[in-house]
Amino acid sequence: MRTEVTVREARKDELQLIKKLSVEELPDELNETERKDVGRAKRVFAERMDDQLRVGGNEIYVAMVDGSAEIAGYVWFGVAERPFSDMKVGWVYDLFVVPGHRGRGVGEALLRRALDVSRKRGFELTGLMVRANNKVAYSLYEKLGFKGEYVVMTRDQPGDSASNS
Repeated sequence: MRTEVTVREARKDELQLIKKLSVEELPDELNETERKDVGRAKRVFAERMDDQLRVGGNEIYVAMVDGSAEIAGYVWFGVAERPFSDMKVGWVYDLFVVPGHRGRGVGEALLRRALDVSRKRGFELTGLMVRANNKVAYSLYEKLGFKGEYVVMTRDQPGDSASNS
């Protein structure tokens, strides 16, 4: 049986649920150092998400499956500026699919909507970041034409930072 996925712009009354879903899934996105204080990371992320959603050009789209009113996933899309020029690009800040709906085309439908919005706004590029170990997402992004341009590398600082002064 084929899954029917419908994507539409999120309503204001849905933003709290979307924020909750995003914050709950945050530990999957954190690096080892950030995981040492997950509560703090969640608080900071929730505050920043509120701030960013007030910025013009940010939009959230939600997906529903098979006519249900339940949110099956969302994509948070906005505008970013290239660090080396003043070129504006479409940016996928967050793409989330509710675990029970994964593997049903929800993520692809949401990402296609973001790409469509980016094209209609006249952006030459659409970008996103993905954790290196998220093979499922990485595969979807490659399927839709994304390619790696940069590698972000991090390193924990050894020992107590106070003793290094």
